[in-house]
Amino acid sequence: YGNRAHADRKLAEERLLRTVAETVDKKGRVLIPAFAIGRAQEVLLVLRDAIRHGRIPRVPILVDGMVRSVCGAYPMHERYLAPGVQRLIRSEGHPFFNADIRAVGDSSDRRQVASGGPCVVISSSGMLTGGPSSFYASEFAPNERDAILITGYQDEESPGRALLNLLK
Repeated sequence: YGNRAHADRKLAEERLLRTVAETVDKKGRVLIPAFAIGRAQEVLLVLRDAIRHGRIPRVPILVDGMVRSVCGAYPMHERYLAPGVQRLIRSEGHPFFNADIRAVGDSSDRRQVASGGPCVVISSSGMLTGGPSSFYASEFAPNERDAILITGYQDEESPGRALLNLLK
């Protein structure tokens, strides 16, 4: 994986934000299956910044699965974090959760999300192999207004790769 040329980060972020905005404008829901450590937090910070600057509509961003647990650990380890994340903790108390971004509590909360209106869900597993992302994918995939956005590596045998292969 490390010996390949990767997509330009700025272009990838722009495409992510454009797709989120278009999907939400159509009253759709977005699933971003993400790796619980690192990628999910990067995506959350990009979305948080985009809302703050009016680049995407204000929409509920919901965090589920191990992503929720990992995000909860960040404020306890402030000294190991990037300066920008440290500033968020000092100014707002949490780098990820705020009025726009909240954790999904349990399976009944998850069912409410699946039957609700426009939102962005960031959940583990990043390859759609299990965890809440599998549940959301089965709920969102049949709806043309909804989107599933893959933001990380997908193993050849994973459901996430099978989904990407459908695009071809």
